[in-house]
Amino acid sequence: MFKHSLLFIVLLISTPAYAHQGGHGDLVLKDHQAISVAYSIIKQFTQLDPGLGFGKLDNSWNNLPEVAKRVHRKHHDYFIIAFTNYNKTLYVLMSVSGDVYDANMTGEFEGLQQ
Repeated sequence: MFKHSLLFIVLLISTPAYAHQGGHGDLVLKDHQAISVAYSIIKQFTQLDPGLGFGKLDNSWNNLPEVAKRVHRKHHDYFIIAFTNYNKTLYVLMSVSGDVYDANMTGEFEGLQQ
């Protein structure tokens, strides 16, 4: 319960700021915008443990170079954004409109359409 409450609070803080209209009136982020939104979330994970199994991130995650940030997978319904810091990669699952759903160190998220 605490894990989901903490993630919900973090997700409330994040807002997609750079979306454009898609074909059906939905807001759709461009790749660089999705990376920016997801990066703002992982920076928050350096301030608190989001309760997702990997703990609080150390401060080195706050200063990742651009080459360490990338779109790992893109689907018409979601993005998986990858951030690499030393030998660890953190994956963030988010909607194409910028709602962040989950994060982990495996890049595997149950129930996603391929």
